[in-house]
Amino acid sequence: MSLAKLGAGAEGYYLDTVARGTEEYYLGGGEAAGRWRGAGCLALALDGEVGPDDLRAVLSGFDPRTGDRTVPANRRVPGFDLTFSAPKSVSLLHGLGSPEVSAAVVTAHEAAVDAALAYLEREACRLRRGHNGVDVIEGKGFVAAGFRHRTSRAGDPQLHTHVLVANMAHGADGRWGA
Repeated sequence: MSLAKLGAGAEGYYLDTVARGTEEYYLGGGEAAGRWRGAGCLALALDGEVGPDDLRAVLSGFDPRTGDRTVPANRRVPGFDLTFSAPKSVSLLHGLGSPEVSAAVVTAHEAAVDAALAYLEREACRLRRGHNGVDVIEGKGFVAAGFRHRTSRAGDPQLHTHVLVANMAHGADGRWGA
């Protein structure tokens, strides 16, 4: 897994790579639609396929259903890109294998991403409270959108999933925060 900070508007890259239809996906012109991931999505009623407006709202610090601000406006980092990459041999098996083998590889990759994300939620989902954020409390899970890609930017087989984790979580104290 690699980790990078997201800048404002960075979600456009991930949204623009999604296939516009089944044909485009199977012909290699686009990637699978993103899907909501993380236990924090439940509090915002986010489930299934990622909608562009919902993703933009979440990364801007708003509840996409109500329009209410969930985190302070002065939050500097909208979120993080956690990229889970399969080993090259697995990516080649996915890209060159039969449809059945490719589907099995995707199933295994998705299970691995889910397990890793669940571990990170348990161990690292924390919020800062108080003056200068010195008080740290447990969060109830990430609000995240996962985008699975089949190739690298250079077009080489590289099965990987970008999980955009919003810099917001519902705290154990019942309040949202960064």
